[in-house]
Amino acid sequence: MIISLRINLVVLMLLAAIAFAHGAVPGDLDEDKIVSQDELSNAESQFKEGKITSDQLEEIKHIKENYPRTIVDCTNRTVTIYKPVKRIIAFGGYDTEIISMMGDEDKIVGVPNYLKDIDFRKVFFSTLIKKPAPGSASSPDYEAILNLSPDLITCWHYYPAKLEEQLPGNITVVGIDLYDPKTFVEDARKLAYLLEREGDLDNYLDGFYSKYMDLIRERTKELPEDKIPNVYWERQKPYESFGSPDYITRVIEIAGGKNIFADDNFDIAVVDAEKVVKKNPDVIIRYASSKGPETGYAIDDPAQAKALRDSVMQRPELAETNAVKNGRVYVLYMALPLGIQGPIGEVYAAKIIQPDLFKDLDPQKAIQDLLSGYLGAEFDPSKHGVFVYPPV
Repeated sequence: MIISLRINLVVLMLLAAIAFAHGAVPGDLDEDKIVSQDELSNAESQFKEGKITSDQLEEIKHIKENYPRTIVDCTNRTVTIYKPVKRIIAFGGYDTEIISMMGDEDKIVGVPNYLKDIDFRKVFFSTLIKKPAPGSASSPDYEAILNLSPDLITCWHYYPAKLEEQLPGNITVVGIDLYDPKTFVEDARKLAYLLEREGDLDNYLDGFYSKYMDLIRERTKELPEDKIPNVYWERQKPYESFGSPDYITRVIEIAGGKNIFADDNFDIAVVDAEKVVKKNPDVIIRYASSKGPETGYAIDDPAQAKALRDSVMQRPELAETNAVKNGRVYVLYMALPLGIQGPIGEVYAAKIIQPDLFKDLDPQKAIQDLLSGYLGAEFDPSKHGVFVYPPV
């Protein structure tokens, strides 16, 4: 056991040393990570003397002109990178979608081990799910991470500090959520900036994401209080719900509703059934996954989605709530309000929460817009997929 521990420690130390060397900034002689004018002049002299290639000189010039690049990430940490990012472990999941849309999928060398569980990625990002999975941000395999020699690790706001503590300083860790409608556009633009892809997301962000989100916000922003229904949004087990800090609260508000737990300071928690009954929701939305499989792009039969809705409707404690009495209980595919699909989920939420206000809004068209317009995929949502039950 002792010998095994020593061997593992030696392996980790060697990998860390390799990673450190991998992190050097080309052309930087004084190790301040910045290529100065003098250092560029030195590189030009080395090229003339045949000591470096033209490609190496161009790389040094590029770094001199474009770096360092600094952002404030979603954890309010100031993050700086000093050279082009070539190898990324994208632990967030939604970051893989954005990076791929920008044309940098080949830079992704690692993904979270749960990536393949989402059928949206199975169907439309099939090459991503084949990439190495060095654990996840919550349960990382540090040896596997070092073996992949990443320049950059992206992850949700819960994990950057923890990862940074355990990794060598040449690996930059940045918090990028890409699931909350309040910060999605800002996060996406920051990631594009770090990857020198400024402008490459404008077509998607302006032509799809903001187009739908702004349309919905504009219609619901001045609704009178008596026209705003109370919404209970349940996660994946009975009475697991979302509080004030969680993105679902924003999804509900944009769609013209109020989260019944909007005043509760928890992110995700199992609540007492009595609390839900007491708040008497007008609408109940129950998340469903593609694992069941109740919902998803690869599901055509709504039978399991119907069974899940029936199980909620038949809970005796909910029988007298407005939502159950009026049949306003819905099952929604849980991947939809997240990542690049966010506007699709918001359209469904708007149709469920404010049906009269959004009679003209077609969620199937939103799906088609994303898939054909931005992913180059052929998919007919009128013939395939179960995204909500009952249909809206």
